[in-house]
Amino acid sequence: MEKLLEQTISESYSQFLIDVEGAAKVEEKIRCSLDFMKKALSSDQPLIFRDFWEVKRLCLGLFKEKLNSRSRNVFWAEYIELSEEVRRVKEILDEQSSFAQEQIDLAVQAIKEDLENFAATEISEIQLPVEAKTLLKNGSQYTRLQKELSLLNAFAGRLTALRKELIQTQMRVRHKNRLFEQLSALGDKVFPRRKEGVKALSELFLSDVEGFVETNSKLEKGPFFDLKDEIKALQKFAKILTLNTRAFSLSREMLSGFWDRIKDKEAVYRCHRAEEREKAKENLKQLSPKIDTLTEECTEGKITLKEAEEKISAIFVEMKELELPREDVKELRKQISDAKRPLEEKEQAERQRRKKEEELQSKRQKEMQVALFDQLQEVLNQAEGLPFDTLVQKWETLVKEGKALSVSGIEKAMLENRLDSIADHIQEKKWQSLLQENPEELTSSLQTLLSERHKEKRKIKEALEEHRKVAGGSSLNFEQSMLCQELIVDKKMRLDAIETMLEEIEEKLFDLEE
Repeated sequence: MEKLLEQTISESYSQFLIDVEGAAKVEEKIRCSLDFMKKALSSDQPLIFRDFWEVKRLCLGLFKEKLNSRSRNVFWAEYIELSEEVRRVKEILDEQSSFAQEQIDLAVQAIKEDLENFAATEISEIQLPVEAKTLLKNGSQYTRLQKELSLLNAFAGRLTALRKELIQTQMRVRHKNRLFEQLSALGDKVFPRRKEGVKALSELFLSDVEGFVETNSKLEKGPFFDLKDEIKALQKFAKILTLNTRAFSLSREMLSGFWDRIKDKEAVYRCHRAEEREKAKENLKQLSPKIDTLTEECTEGKITLKEAEEKISAIFVEMKELELPREDVKELRKQISDAKRPLEEKEQAERQRRKKEEELQSKRQKEMQVALFDQLQEVLNQAEGLPFDTLVQKWETLVKEGKALSVSGIEKAMLENRLDSIADHIQEKKWQSLLQENPEELTSSLQTLLSERHKEKRKIKEALEEHRKVAGGSSLNFEQSMLCQELIVDKKMRLDAIETMLEEIEEKLFDLEE
């Protein structure tokens, strides 16, 4: 593509020379030169600076010829503008080339560092197919070799992709050759090692496949489901492993040939099974009446699901004692499953009914909880203006409703906190009312109130510590965490209020003692 573009520009330059030679006046030659320079800059194709500099040099020489002063000024201004423009374009292209070079150089250094840390690189290990028992004895070797090859394949892919990108990137030949040399040096560390790993893994897998075919070559007794499953697992595993073409082809041929032998043996086995099937029909006649009876009892609801399970277990025990082919066993199991389905559907309907009742009860509890919290908030908002007796009566009613409500966890703590906040208002009003009592009786009442407030203070501190432990754990979701933080803030505010009241009570007692 680059050669084609260079050829196209060169032809344009040749045509330019012809046009300049054909121009009679200097003004026409300069105009032709400026038009060529302008067209080269405005073209969508990559700019070839060699042709542009040649035309620019030729045009500069034309300005030394005799020209009209006005034309000279106009042409010179346009010449200067094109010169500035090509300088900016060259700077941009140089920056792009430098950036591409830096990025490729960084990628090369990253590959080099990764290769130096090859042993410490983590990669998921391959899982050996459970059906392929032949591979288990060499399982650790398969894991080690394929893990190493997976890393080497990744490095090989990165090197190949980087080489392609470098080929397509425009930069100075000296820089490009330097990067190619670095890539070649890294490739010498990757590709020979990868080739040896592929060879070792291929020989190991081919040896295991040969051993599998040889060990099971007699095909003495059917059915051969396990052997066929193992063949499928080996063929599938061969596609996962990094094998060479020879090992992959030979293993496929051996496994396919062994598969054909199994199919021939299965034809003989089926003839033998046909004879056994006739015998199995006689055995089925012993079980059919019992299954029919079970179906009738389950349909009419004469027995419970538990009783049906007991009868089914007895039928299964009898089935194991009789010689029955796999297909007949599956059919009998289906009949038994269909027989007990009415009882299962009835049981399922009952479970759904109980679940709906529980959901309905939960919804009612939620509605009662919301209503109770609304009432608590309303009482808290009105607490300052309510009389003492009215506030106590409302608080006692809310306590009873809270005990009847089934809540736990954060919701229970929120409920108790709201009730305790109302109780704080009651104690505040009680404190204000005590100040109006006879001084002789006031001391005893204040000491009682002081004791109650100290108990409440200890209770709040214990609750605050518990909430902090819960908030510091990881068992809460976002909403519960926010509620827990809200509880902590409320507890701190209540604690500050109680401490203030305690100080006031102690000051009052001190004054009374004096």
